[in-house]
Amino acid sequence: MSPVTAAVPPTAHPTAPRPARPGYPARARRGAAAALLAAALTAVTLPVPGAAAPAHAQSCRTQVSGEELPDSAGPYPLIDLLGLRHAWDLSTGDGVTVAVVDSGVDARHPDLAGAVTGGSRFEVTRDAEEFTRTTPAADEDCEGHGTGIAGLVAARRAEGDRMTGVAPAARVHPIRSVDGVDRATHNTVAAMIDDAVGAGVEVLNLSLAVVEDHAPIREAVARAVAADIVVVAAAGNEGNSGPSGGRVYPAAYPDVLAVGAVDAAGRPLDASNRGPWVDLAAYGGPLPLVAPGGSGYRTDSGTSFAAAQVSGAAALVRARYPDLTAAETAERLVASAAPVGGTRNDRTGAGIVDPFGALTHLTHAGADGPQEAEAGIAVQPLPARPPLLTRTETLAVASGGALLLTLLLGLIAAPAVRRAASRRWR
Repeated sequence: MSPVTAAVPPTAHPTAPRPARPGYPARARRGAAAALLAAALTAVTLPVPGAAAPAHAQSCRTQVSGEELPDSAGPYPLIDLLGLRHAWDLSTGDGVTVAVVDSGVDARHPDLAGAVTGGSRFEVTRDAEEFTRTTPAADEDCEGHGTGIAGLVAARRAEGDRMTGVAPAARVHPIRSVDGVDRATHNTVAAMIDDAVGAGVEVLNLSLAVVEDHAPIREAVARAVAADIVVVAAAGNEGNSGPSGGRVYPAAYPDVLAVGAVDAAGRPLDASNRGPWVDLAAYGGPLPLVAPGGSGYRTDSGTSFAAAQVSGAAALVRARYPDLTAAETAERLVASAAPVGGTRNDRTGAGIVDPFGALTHLTHAGADGPQEAEAGIAVQPLPARPPLLTRTETLAVASGGALLLTLLLGLIAAPAVRRAASRRWR
């Protein structure tokens, strides 16, 4: 995928300070930030509303395709890296829908059979409306980015587990930007987020980033949070080397799970943006991904794909604990993460997402011992140690001991009694 760049809009909306949700890592509130589209792209921004948009072609200008996995390919690497087999014993994401705002999803791929809902399609226009909304065709994804994200979230388990999503029974609601989210106006991105809210999804994956805090996007994210949706966003792949060297959005908004990336050894990727606003990390090194075109796989890397893993983990938690709020679900994911380097840091936040840990996490310890999180696995108190003997058995042993002591004393005293008797007790 070739990098796409665009000019930074000349104005930006200041970040409105809002309290962070309890249980989230503290976020420093500094001015507008810089980063890029988190999708293995280099540096992209959204165009100014009203700017000329490229005419939409009926077919893709460039169609990304994939190749078959080699015969020697073993189980999908994330199965072991994330401990998914243990997690799947508790939840597979059944009944949960994850919205993917991206380049589209090719639902023809066998690994996505039955996993994709109808979704929506947004195309930027040159008129005052800025965009049109229609229903996408089942195979619409030119770039392949959205299909890869969908596969990481909810691909069905393939033979030999050579491919799988984190939540293989969840569903994906694709929201496609015809010319890519990097070319959509801020109002169009906001409308796509609102489309996810209207669809009633439980999790929203935003593997995109912009370098400014724009009010339409901020307000749309706030509406998603108010609708009890777990919002997950990529931290971006610029390594904080952009013009302002700071935050990217929507990842840096309060109540959004911002996800950085590590390699297979758990080392933070150099390209992954950092800051106190990063909440979690997942694996963003080169990964096999479901490709568009109806079959095949391709390899890509970046924080986009790390965010998809967190979205899948959120689907697992929401399926197992449907009574948990989005905030409580996010808190479980953050609190159960495996720290990198033993402590929280600006590269990986609380640590690498742990789906099994999130499904079994204990929230705190009270005066009476550990307390389980709502609907979690109960921790039973240690059983009282029973006495070795019952009261009757104790009395019997005591009586036997007394008789034995009497007999022993009699045996010891017998020689003395005989001597005394032979001396006529003198």
